[in-house]
Amino acid sequence: MSRKIHVLLLLIFQVFIVFGQIPSGFRKIHNTTIPVLDLQGDTVSIPFAGGLNNCQFGEIDLNLDEVKDLLVFDRHGNRILTFINTGIFDSISYSYAPEYAARIPVCREWMLLRDYDNDGRTDIFTYTTGGIEVFRNISNSDLLFEQKTHPYLVSNQGSSSTNILVTYADYPSIEDLDGDGDLDILTFWGLGSFVEWHKNLSVENFGNADSLMFEKSSSCWGQFAEGAESNSIFLDTCVSFNKSFLPEGEPKHTGSTLLASDFNGDGLPDLLLGDVDFPNLTYLQNGGESGTARMINYTTGFPEAKPVNLISFPSASMLDLNNDHKKDLLVSPFDPGLIRSATDHSCWLYIQKNGSGIPDFEFVQDDFLQDQMLDFGSGAYPAFADINADGLQDLIVGNYGKLDSSSYSPISGLQCVYISTLTYLKNTGTKNMPVFKVEDEDYLDLSQLQMQSLIPAFGDMDGDGDQDLICGNSKGKFVYLQNTAGAGNPFSFAAFDPAFRLLDVGDFSAPQLIDLNSDDLIDIVSGKRDGRLSWYRNTGPLENPQFILETDSLGAVDVTDINLSYFGYSVPCFLKDKQGRLKLIVGSEFGDLFLYDDIMNNLEGEFTSAGTLDMMKNGWRSSFAAAYLQSDTLLDICTGNFGGGLGLFTGIDVSSLGTEPYMPVSAGRLNISPNPAIESIHLDISRQILENCEIEIIDISGKPVVHLKATLPADISLHGLASGLYLLKCKSGNEFFTAKFVKTQ
Repeated sequence: MSRKIHVLLLLIFQVFIVFGQIPSGFRKIHNTTIPVLDLQGDTVSIPFAGGLNNCQFGEIDLNLDEVKDLLVFDRHGNRILTFINTGIFDSISYSYAPEYAARIPVCREWMLLRDYDNDGRTDIFTYTTGGIEVFRNISNSDLLFEQKTHPYLVSNQGSSSTNILVTYADYPSIEDLDGDGDLDILTFWGLGSFVEWHKNLSVENFGNADSLMFEKSSSCWGQFAEGAESNSIFLDTCVSFNKSFLPEGEPKHTGSTLLASDFNGDGLPDLLLGDVDFPNLTYLQNGGESGTARMINYTTGFPEAKPVNLISFPSASMLDLNNDHKKDLLVSPFDPGLIRSATDHSCWLYIQKNGSGIPDFEFVQDDFLQDQMLDFGSGAYPAFADINADGLQDLIVGNYGKLDSSSYSPISGLQCVYISTLTYLKNTGTKNMPVFKVEDEDYLDLSQLQMQSLIPAFGDMDGDGDQDLICGNSKGKFVYLQNTAGAGNPFSFAAFDPAFRLLDVGDFSAPQLIDLNSDDLIDIVSGKRDGRLSWYRNTGPLENPQFILETDSLGAVDVTDINLSYFGYSVPCFLKDKQGRLKLIVGSEFGDLFLYDDIMNNLEGEFTSAGTLDMMKNGWRSSFAAAYLQSDTLLDICTGNFGGGLGLFTGIDVSSLGTEPYMPVSAGRLNISPNPAIESIHLDISRQILENCEIEIIDISGKPVVHLKATLPADISLHGLASGLYLLKCKSGNEFFTAKFVKTQ
């Protein structure tokens, strides 16, 4: 029987759905994004959703219509993407609904959606330091969660209850393993090799499943072991934790994924196992009894018709995507490493064909959802330029790279090679309505350089009236391509210089071309891996630029988060407001877009920090580009992230950037309901009383539109606010809380 599989992703603006009036400073875009066509000329439904890399998938009712929707968690950036199920029987149809992502609690490293209390509402299990954090779904008239673990799940493990250890490199299985109606947990022993079973005692003790009470019932569930330094499987191996099969010394567990389900129709939970450094899923068949698992054989190729081959570390999710009441299979890499997978084809979809009994999975595609996005692999670094001289701004996007090859050896482990390219998106629209079409996925054939992290920048470096091109890269030097077309002509580049003037910022150069000191010569300001900015001043002459290093710490800018990393991966972008004043936006490793002011006449001093553009944050390794695409006065902004995709923000008044003060890290979860809202919102913080709160509502351009004081819980009127996405900040003493909400009409 032919199968109708159609993914319908409605054209919804990347940031918010616009209804009626719009916020001050924003251009109305009539419920649609700027159109984008792929290389074949087909419409890309959600081009600016930001790309996907290493994902986990789950079912949850987002809009409370009693139909399960789709939640995607990308661990590269801890990003959450939400999709409403609009399908009918035997078809896959989802609409992208980013407004619901703000309602999901912060998740890190991994996420599992399970209804642990059997109330019909999907709860959230996620990583926390030391183990598992749980958020209970308490939705009624709006989507809402409350934290149930403080700080993590515990289990009776002998003499005391201690945390159920799940590392950031492990993906547990949370299922009803013994058929008693409550959810149990499988996770690897802390040193690896053996799987622990933490049995849920809620039904036994209370007669229902609404509690999270566990005891470790087995230290070697399934009576098998996984090799310490490989994905080898050893059956009937766990008597007194026999380590004779392991190399000498302590076991070295580096990560595994688990999914327990009945894959052969005998009523017993079998197991799918993924392992770091290996591309396949291993299927282990359970030949034991209910409550006593024993794996009796295994195969390293699953599903049999077309085995998963994901370069490294596959994790599997089962959910009903096509509304036929059968669980389909989605597989994506779990590897926390940023460059260990084919990141533009990393979401493998298999549809369940059998109505009952033994599952039979049919492979559909290796780029589920990704085929409807602009996804450039790993990393995305946009720049605007009028390439064909038609008066319209085109878009050039660099990337860290796409996977070229991979190899594995027992000594060096998995090694992946990525090759960076530039992609040319031609603007085929008008001055008031841009339309981008992917014209060339290896623009200027720069893949032959075999580089990583090509980051483009345009500017007239030789004073001949046309825009030249310079690209940063992971080695820290600059690739230079001189435009010989002359003013007003389509770009024509001479041969490239892969190490321009032997300038070297260290690692991961990220240039912008700008006349920084107003001497009519184009300078180079470059970001770099250490999080600071280098300024190379052009000493001329005009037709033959010469550069000297003026400073390797321009403006004392440093976007490194020293609490999390040694690096900052700064990517600068200078803008001018209506008064001609310079502003500086700097992308960073963990995605914050840092804003700086007080730049002109202060090049030897310290730039003033003006906060972060939190409403535009879209994932790790952020980048930023701007152009006037639809207006001569309101700017359009494109952001990139390591998910390989772009975000788009239109109609920005540059003068409003920086009006939002620096926002400290939130101290807790601020609940806003309903969300989306029409007339008013209700605020509470875990149902606690919080007095003397300073509340500020900020629109997407950074402009404060509401300021008041209140005691929480409280109801706040939205009278006078236009439709759109807003950030709400609440300050009480030394505590800060933030959340996003959508105002509709």
